[in-house]
Amino acid sequence: MTHSQVKLLALLALFVAPILAAWLAANYWTPQRLTNYGELLQPKPLLLPVLTAPGGQTRAWAELRGKWVLLVVAPAGCDAACSHATWLARQVRLAQGRERDRIERVFLSTQAEMNLPYGNEVYRAVLAQPTEALARGGLFLVDPMGNLMLRFPQHADGERVIRDLHRLLQASQRS
Repeated sequence: MTHSQVKLLALLALFVAPILAAWLAANYWTPQRLTNYGELLQPKPLLLPVLTAPGGQTRAWAELRGKWVLLVVAPAGCDAACSHATWLARQVRLAQGRERDRIERVFLSTQAEMNLPYGNEVYRAVLAQPTEALARGGLFLVDPMGNLMLRFPQHADGERVIRDLHRLLQASQRS
């Protein structure tokens, strides 16, 4: 091989190596640590009955389409965990700054009337038969297309929930 051919092969390897490395990483490498805090759920459409808006008027679930929804679910009364989730949903929304208008909060319960701490400006809905995913209650995230997609742990860490939602808001803004 001549000196010129060696240079050409080296130059070719310089441009092909990153592409080959990216292909190998995409197909054969799995990261050890996930970046999301919430548990990813199999996305499925969440169909809710009529919502009661903060002012008392009724709204259709479809009116929230296009917004991220922090869903607080309390299957049987609002205990300490429900109170924490309601407070956390409020704080997470406020922490998003100017992006907070892209987020709504919905309180879902099996009881028609329930006093909510930190819940004056939240949509409410009553669901007689919660699905399996919602039966345990807690804090969930619904995407702008109306799919239930994330479940956060009981007594979730607020900073990590804020980070998850911030990343999702940034990613959805780019698309």
